[in-house]
Amino acid sequence: MCICFPSAGWVRSVDVDSTNEWFCTGANDRTIKIWDLASGTLKLTLTGHISAVTGLAVSPRHPYLFSVGEDKMVKCWDLETNSVVRSYHGHLSSCYDVKVHPTLDVIITASRDSTARVWDMRTKACVHVLAGHTDGVNGLAVQGANPQV
Repeated sequence: MCICFPSAGWVRSVDVDSTNEWFCTGANDRTIKIWDLASGTLKLTLTGHISAVTGLAVSPRHPYLFSVGEDKMVKCWDLETNSVVRSYHGHLSSCYDVKVHPTLDVIITASRDSTARVWDMRTKACVHVLAGHTDGVNGLAVQGANPQV
């Protein structure tokens, strides 16, 4: 099956729902699109970023989708209401990636500001800043066995 993504710009990020029923894409056109995995049809478009959406992470334990973008924004979307329920503030430059920790209620974001930040999913507090890089942090990996980033 070929799935075409009609958008006004590059698709910058993709993530798949843990049930394998749908997937989402984030693009340069500032939108997040939710697609049916079986048919490839567009189900929903989410708007709220003011620059390119560069990272997406679907929570396997909550009805949440997290997004980051070149606008320095980190957003939590409630997939039951299809609206932003939390925003996380602290990065000084574009955000490139976001991951949901598999066992803890935290998200981790990577940024051009040379940091990765660990956020409490519920309180929006930045609980740790991983600093020390001399250039932007473009990607992340997390594991549940030992809560490591």
